Amino acid sequence: MRIGIVGTNFVSDMFMEAAEPISDIMVTAVTSGHREHADAFALKYGIRNVYNSLAELLKDKDVDMLYLGVPNSLHASLAKQCILAGMPVFVEKPFATNLREAEEVFKLAKEKNVYVHDGIVPLYTDNFRTMKESLELCGTVRRAVFSFGKYSSRYLAYLNGENPTTFRPEFSNGSLMDLGVYCLANVVGLFGKPSSVCAHAVKLETGVDGAAEAILTYPGFDAVVMTSKISNSAISSEIEGELGTMVIEQPSLVSRIWFNDLRTKEKQLISVDTDNAFGFQLQDILDDFAAGRTESERVPHSLSLDVMNVLDECRRSAGIVYPADGKDAN
Repeated sequence: MRIGIVGTNFVSDMFMEAAEPISDIMVTAVTSGHREHADAFALKYGIRNVYNSLAELLKDKDVDMLYLGVPNSLHASLAKQCILAGMPVFVEKPFATNLREAEEVFKLAKEKNVYVHDGIVPLYTDNFRTMKESLELCGTVRRAVFSFGKYSSRYLAYLNGENPTTFRPEFSNGSLMDLGVYCLANVVGLFGKPSSVCAHAVKLETGVDGAAEAILTYPGFDAVVMTSKISNSAISSEIEGELGTMVIEQPSLVSRIWFNDLRTKEKQLISVDTDNAFGFQLQDILDDFAAGRTESERVPHSLSLDVMNVLDECRRSAGIVYPADGKDAN
């Protein structure tokens, strides 16, 4: 499969690193909002074709799919542009700014019969599947906690008044959108949509959330999501049940899972080690194309919409509004 890259931020570097060991994937083209960035990226990875714009790249007949590693606020509009050109598209997380945008993209994809992939890494991993299949080990679930706090490399620039894109609302950024979406995706992927959502955010002067917490209510238990881009967290993610507790390392990758048996006091590693969690979704795309599908079996569009719905509810509860929300903010 020949893939074109749109955007040259660090997430595109992650894509390249994940794609490198997969022999059936080759990156053949790149474009960026800044031509010099695209040129540098192409030189770094040996990409033969560099384009000035997405419109130019979409004319390349030797590209089978595009990867959108662009600011969050551009995900939906650029995905639509790809779909209208008949180009399958891989959209980096979060899939869109809000549920309305996501619904519009998936509706258009269905009308045009074009493959659209939601790049929410953990849901594609074998370890997420193991986590879901092993829930019965916990017995009756009484609480779930998913935490992801990572001090942003751009926060010092923000404090120095440099206004980096990481903390600007016009790009639909913030803690929930950038890191919390992983935690929310795990929760919704495991337990479905909650009956209610209550969230609070520590908002910066720009209006985006530097940190946030949410409580998602399910029958018999709550799922607590904690996220931050202005501090580091050492809190483990875990699923607590009456028979034991499942402890999850790195909810963005689901790198390892331990089960602590309440009865025997034994601690058991139930996951497999992997050094390419991102690559699971690339293999999933190859499998989908081989089967002629227009959406993933592991992460169908309906699941993506459920995650976006809950993300919307968290932002609404916490009072986080972006320009891209428009009338949805009211």
